[in-house]
Amino acid sequence: MRHLFGGTTSDYAMQQVGNQLLLRPGATGTVWSAVVGGTQLTDLTDTSGVPITSVVAAADGSVSFYGPEDATECFIDFGFGRRYTLIASDIASTVSARLNSLVATAADDAAAKATAAQAAATAAAASSAAALYLPNAITTIDALLGGVTPAAPVYFGHRGGGMVRPEHTLAGYRATAAMRYPLEISVNVDASGELWCLHDPTVDRTTNRTGLLSTYTTEEVAQQIQTNSRPLLGAGWAEQRLVPLRQVLDEFLGKVPILLEPKANDAVVPTQQLLDASYPHAPRSVIWKAHIGTLSLPWAKARGYRTWVYLDSGTTDATMDAKDANVDYWGVNTTFSDARISQVVARGKPVFAWAVYRRSQVARLTGLGVVGMMSSDPRYVSTSAPQRTASRWDLQVKESGCTPTIDYDETYALQFAPSPDVGWVSVAAVPFQSVGLGTYCPIAVGAGGYRISFDMKFKVLPSSTLHGGIYFGKQSDDPYRFSQSNSTGGYHLVIRANGQMQLNKHTAGTTSGTTMGSVIATIAPTADGVMSFQVDVTPTTVEVRRTDGTGWTTGALADTTYRGGYFGLSNGSITDVATRPYWRNLVVTQL
Repeated sequence: MRHLFGGTTSDYAMQQVGNQLLLRPGATGTVWSAVVGGTQLTDLTDTSGVPITSVVAAADGSVSFYGPEDATECFIDFGFGRRYTLIASDIASTVSARLNSLVATAADDAAAKATAAQAAATAAAASSAAALYLPNAITTIDALLGGVTPAAPVYFGHRGGGMVRPEHTLAGYRATAAMRYPLEISVNVDASGELWCLHDPTVDRTTNRTGLLSTYTTEEVAQQIQTNSRPLLGAGWAEQRLVPLRQVLDEFLGKVPILLEPKANDAVVPTQQLLDASYPHAPRSVIWKAHIGTLSLPWAKARGYRTWVYLDSGTTDATMDAKDANVDYWGVNTTFSDARISQVVARGKPVFAWAVYRRSQVARLTGLGVVGMMSSDPRYVSTSAPQRTASRWDLQVKESGCTPTIDYDETYALQFAPSPDVGWVSVAAVPFQSVGLGTYCPIAVGAGGYRISFDMKFKVLPSSTLHGGIYFGKQSDDPYRFSQSNSTGGYHLVIRANGQMQLNKHTAGTTSGTTMGSVIATIAPTADGVMSFQVDVTPTTVEVRRTDGTGWTTGALADTTYRGGYFGLSNGSITDVATRPYWRNLVVTQL
């Protein structure tokens, strides 16, 4: 802008004559950029805006004009021997305006910086608070998986250890966390918007109620829904209440890593909102678990979560490629073929398998390169030692390592007899079924071998040639079925309803066993009558005795074919639930 020069009581054309200053009306002056030398400024206007190149004093000698654009100082020469300095007369108001503008700008800037500083301080405080919330001994995802290999896999508590405890309950989570296994948690949402730890969208399978969880209010879930775990886990269990996700996170987050999955679509957003609002530190110890079809991976990755994405048997490589950038770990089912699991492993990211119930599955999976085991009985599958040597079936609580031929199905589960037969157990009366007794396996062998002793009875006698018994000597805990082809071989003790006692050798891959020695005739059992047996396995022989009488023995049969440490109970050829055999007082002894 152009600034005004002159127009004040000091701005006149004057000449010094002697000791006097005399006004010179009408004098013409030139304008310069410096007091000496410099450049003449000709880009001037009069007070009405008409361009001029020099300045003419008014009739009273006063001077007034507008200088060049943005000039605030100039020097005028009227030809009287010197130049006089002129300062723009409107500079005070300009400076004031500019100062006001600068002050306003500075105020805005200060306010913005204060807001930013407050936000940064709040974020820092939140971060510090989050760090303080987590236990000092936290096991982070990085710490958990940093050194994991097929030779040293990581084990997760699938459904909170749901094959030995009521699944997705506080009792299950606490026991699993106490053993330092990461928790796998599934959630669904109720009608009030509360998230509960529950695998299925409905409550039918695992509780005493039916219908969608989303049709129950929070109060109804809390007061009226309990687990129905006893048929699967034994009458010794007290049924449990469902547990809200928030309670589980408050108790376990940061103490053990968590794999968290909202199962139904309507639970996804509430889970995300809960994590965002209340658990900003969760990505340190939570893995976002999801099916390959999920749309939630970008949300998880944007917040720093690691992701575990599990596949269907028909998932294509193209589908995996489309999600790969947002996937940290892949998930395969134990039912997948070796070839398919190897293909997933070959993609180069860590692979976790589900659901792992047996040590034999661990051996297969680690051999294929899998590094994570999602197990509902992690204590059993992660160890290679027996947990006890004598049964406590009177407590009617399922033991770790108890492996029916089909898992998570009460039809095939070990059955604990009610009063007056407390202490006796039986196997589902489905053809050729058995239950592995992994909690006693592999049997700790003494210098002279080992002994298995037990009682057995038929509450109702089956047909005379039908039988039940035990199998033993297996190298692996893979399922055993009488008259079926099995993956590994072993021995099978047959006790018939007519009293015949027989020891069979069952070769892997064959359907029928081969009788060892001769069939031993013992007194026929009576309904509900107790029989007692003793199996001795030495380094060179196998012998079976019925000890509730005398002389009933196969003798020491010379055979070293099977010396594996796994055994279990078998219905043999009995398929009628009423006539199935019962067992009690199992004891394993070193010889």
